Amino acid sequence: MKFLQILFIVNIIFGFALGLTILFKPFLKSNTNKYLGYAVLIVSFIMLNIVLKETGFYDEYDLLYILYDIEWIFLFPVFIFFFVLKSIGHELTTYKELQLLYVPFIISVLVNLINNLERDFGLFTFNSEILLRMKTSFFSIENSFVYMYNVFLMVWLFFILKRYNEKKDGGWLWRLWGIISALIVLWIVLDFTENIILSNVITMFSAILLIGLSFFLYWISYTTIYRQKLRTEAHEINTILQTQDRDFSNTKNTTPINAHFENFENLFKKEHVYRNPNITRESIAERLNISAGYLSQLISSHLDDNFSNYVNQYRVDEVKKMLCDDAFNKYNIESIGLEAGFSSKTTFFKVFKKNTGMTPYLFKKRNK
Repeated sequence: MKFLQILFIVNIIFGFALGLTILFKPFLKSNTNKYLGYAVLIVSFIMLNIVLKETGFYDEYDLLYILYDIEWIFLFPVFIFFFVLKSIGHELTTYKELQLLYVPFIISVLVNLINNLERDFGLFTFNSEILLRMKTSFFSIENSFVYMYNVFLMVWLFFILKRYNEKKDGGWLWRLWGIISALIVLWIVLDFTENIILSNVITMFSAILLIGLSFFLYWISYTTIYRQKLRTEAHEINTILQTQDRDFSNTKNTTPINAHFENFENLFKKEHVYRNPNITRESIAERLNISAGYLSQLISSHLDDNFSNYVNQYRVDEVKKMLCDDAFNKYNIESIGLEAGFSSKTTFFKVFKKNTGMTPYLFKKRNK
């Protein structure tokens, strides 16, 4: 068990470090990311509370018991809820009424504060039978409502995500929702089985699962923030590109230009369709009102190449120009590749090296 306790403490330290990094690291902090940072800190604080309770800290310093009594878990799903809504730009973020989601936590703080002032500080005493029954009833309701509240917000979030159709990187939101839902279900199951299974067994089982899932939550949180950073940079890069007059023509041929082929080239030179990672030969042919087979013939006869290579050459050329442009120095190379139209970092690096004989990092180094 000592090993598990050490892991538990390491997990808590790591959680606080990650939460504070998200909140204060310049390249991570934002009005959206702060909610994920708060959520990570809440999980870490709840775990710290468990350790302090098990080690007898609150028994020795009973005046601080309110920190354990308050249902901090009311805040966790609210922060996650706000983070996801802001990440997808949902219209609910404009509703001031959404702040009412904090009400259960505020009530928990106020009632527990009154209870602690009476029980631990002895400032006053509840002598009324009615008040005592009301207090007992409140805590009984609170214990049940905290489960329902967490489940309610996760179910609500599920339907919001289900209706939300993100064209790019939609999976990270579902991964985040999945691990958080698993944490909540685990917490509820362990709470309900606490009096059924032997205490030492449930304690060890709880520690192992909570450590594993919370580590996974921290990892998901970091990767989520990282993906958010890439998306933000990609948007900024796109804004810069739109202000620049770029001609990425990479063909020199004396073959008379076919009208369809000219329209095809204009899609790349003027509309920059290659920046869309989901374009296909079929989708381009449909825009030109020709068959995919005929489009392949046009590319082959005019360029002696195929559609895939043609698209990737435009993407590589755009990346090369951005890497040599000081306006893009502050951006992550992966963000540049994604904005140029590559669907993933792996594909980007593979195609770039195939076309240039070097990695994007080496190319940038040699051309600065």
